[in-house]
Formats: sequence, C-alpha cells, structure tokens
Amino acid sequence: MSAPKTAEARLNVFIRLLGLVFLALGGAVAYYTATTNLTPQIPPIFYIISLLMVASGVLVLAAKLE
Repeated sequence: MSAPKTAEARLNVFIRLLGLVFLALGGAVAYYTATTNLTPQIPPIFYIISLLMVASGVLVLAAKLE
C-alpha cells in the first residue's frame, strides 16, 4: 500500500471514530437529560443539542469520503 493510500485510510478511520464519539455523546446527553430532574425550560435545549450530535455522528458514519 502506498503512502497516500495509507494516510487516506488513517484519515477515514479517524473521521469514523469521531462520528462514533459524537453518536455516543449525543446519546449520553439525551439519556442523562431524560433521567435528571431539571426545570421544564431546560430539557428541550439539551434534547436539541443531543439530536444535533447524534445526527452529525450518523452523517459522518454514513458519508463516503473520496
């Protein structure tokens, strides 16, 4: 395998791991928001943040890098 292909493969793995991290963090934020007693105005903000993190994680995992 040539050097550019190896660098590209490492970048691809790094980006996929970053997507998994965002997916896990978004799920964790949503879970802890659901299980914590907060004032009624705050949870929607945290749910939006977790939704954005999960969506970006799924998008990164589904994207094909060229």
